[in-house]
Amino acid sequence: MAVKKIGELLVESGLISPEQLSEVLRQAKGAKKGKRLGSLLVSKGFCDEIDIAQTLSFQLKIPFVDLASTDIEPEAVELMDEKLANKHLVLPISVEKKVLKLAMADPLNLDAIDDIRFSTGLQIQPCVSTTKSLVGAIRRQYNMNEPIEELVVDLKQDSLVEVVHESDSGRDLTEQVRRSAAPPIIKMVDSIIVHAVENKASDIHIEPQEKEVKLRLRVDGIMRETMQLPKWVQGPVVSRIKIMAKMDIAERRVSQDGRIKVRIGERSLDLRISTLPTHYGETVVLRVLDSKASVADLDGLGLSERDHEVVKDMIDRPQGIVLVTGPTGSGKSSSLYAMITSIMSEKINIITIEDPIEYELKGVNQVAVNEKTGLTFAYTLRSVLRQDPDVILVGEMRDTETAVIAHQASLTGHLVFTTLHTNDAVSSVVRLKNMDVPNYMIGTALNGIVAQRLVRSICSECKESYRPEAGEIERYGALLAGTEKLYRGAGCESCNGTGYSGRIGVFEVLSVNDRFRSLVATDAPEHELVKAAVEGGMTPLHMDGVRKVLAGKTTIEELTRVVYLSKSDSGAESTCPWCSSAVESGSAHCSSCGKNLLLECPGCAKTREPDWVACPYCAEKFDFETREHA
Repeated sequence: MAVKKIGELLVESGLISPEQLSEVLRQAKGAKKGKRLGSLLVSKGFCDEIDIAQTLSFQLKIPFVDLASTDIEPEAVELMDEKLANKHLVLPISVEKKVLKLAMADPLNLDAIDDIRFSTGLQIQPCVSTTKSLVGAIRRQYNMNEPIEELVVDLKQDSLVEVVHESDSGRDLTEQVRRSAAPPIIKMVDSIIVHAVENKASDIHIEPQEKEVKLRLRVDGIMRETMQLPKWVQGPVVSRIKIMAKMDIAERRVSQDGRIKVRIGERSLDLRISTLPTHYGETVVLRVLDSKASVADLDGLGLSERDHEVVKDMIDRPQGIVLVTGPTGSGKSSSLYAMITSIMSEKINIITIEDPIEYELKGVNQVAVNEKTGLTFAYTLRSVLRQDPDVILVGEMRDTETAVIAHQASLTGHLVFTTLHTNDAVSSVVRLKNMDVPNYMIGTALNGIVAQRLVRSICSECKESYRPEAGEIERYGALLAGTEKLYRGAGCESCNGTGYSGRIGVFEVLSVNDRFRSLVATDAPEHELVKAAVEGGMTPLHMDGVRKVLAGKTTIEELTRVVYLSKSDSGAESTCPWCSSAVESGSAHCSSCGKNLLLECPGCAKTREPDWVACPYCAEKFDFETREHA
């Protein structure tokens, strides 16, 4: 059966009439060589390009592709030179196994298909696209300099990102490196990294959408959209990043992890790379780690005076476990480094086990975990114990084996610092029990637990006071009752109009005393542990946040965003905000812990802090244990 021509299919579909086809064919005979039938139909106004392409797609039952929103693989483009692409008006889209997907203006052009099959040695899977989009896409893919120059105009371009290559397994990446080494693509990726570093971003997110690629940065814990890139740069940019990280650029169906060491000027940075296949292509996240950055000291974390003293007592002991807990991105590593720095001395041997090493500490032996080679936390911890350490930092207790070894190490004379992913201090004990760490071991080993979050600090350049509305502080009930002045950032050039600059910690510090140990050993329920912790002096996480709001360090909105506050925490329902015990509705005092539920001075009724010994307004004194009227 003879193959129908494009004109015949358009007539059969009713898109054009036989008379119109005859007229265009007569004109085609006199037209200059290379003038295509579709272009003549469009120029005569008989139809438009998208109608032709979609009609052919329907008639031939082959897919239609919109090249403006299609991820074009640079590896596929490399298989065909520009001259051949222009000759037949085609563009390779992707290659999988032995099949090359090809966008064509005329999918019935068998000469073109045979020519490209012979040239590439691959089977051809044709797709339909418009002439206009093919001309533009061919220009972009084979001559990327001009459009990319326009895209990166708002990004920093005069800084060089130098990739620092480490020794690898001998894998030959020469061909892959050559394919990803197009100067404009390198410039674009370098510009994205430099822009993120200059904006103090902790993460770079490259997220493919249906018709564009979204570039977002995480700054001070908040995602900010930086720009939108056209869909056609997705493939080259992702491939460039994968090559830098020595990842498999041919594998797009599974997630991958990698790392890049780069140098920007005098700064050395580690980039942790993660890719994830999504509906519209691979999402790429780059975590920016500055191992040479200065480590905050204990005084700079934002601990209250009382909590600072409690933490100092925990870490000054010769043995035991100091546990820091909180979700990802809550500043746990920074707190651990600050603790290590404060006790560092030539007289003790400190070894850390981390994944990855986020900061370099002089005088400390730091080990990077490598799961692929079997260098796990548990395996490394056993080896470290044979190195005669005094202090051990375990980046995270991820499994039962690591948790048990860490507790055993603390019981045999070592001071162990480690982390867990839990919401608050007391729930860390429950988590350890669920990891099958024996109760007696938990109670005996723990020196204390620090739960924390990071909240954005009010910008010092545009900080202003204001009178809060009743509805703004209603959620915090008694905790903010009577507050007449709060603070916020008006927004300025220094803080990029956000009103915030930098972050500060909100803490819940639990010092493990004899009563708490006995409750853990006897498997007491969680609410009893909470009560004992509060009675032992622990300030709940939300209360430390409220103090920082009243002190003008952060805002109500920011605290609410980061720290979950239930109605019981605010005192709005019949539950004590100090010890979580049930209280009679409307009670002024908790029958369990004796604390004042109204947070008022009984002498002058002014709003007071829970740890005041005396009222600064009327000099009324409070009992030390209950903070009640003496």
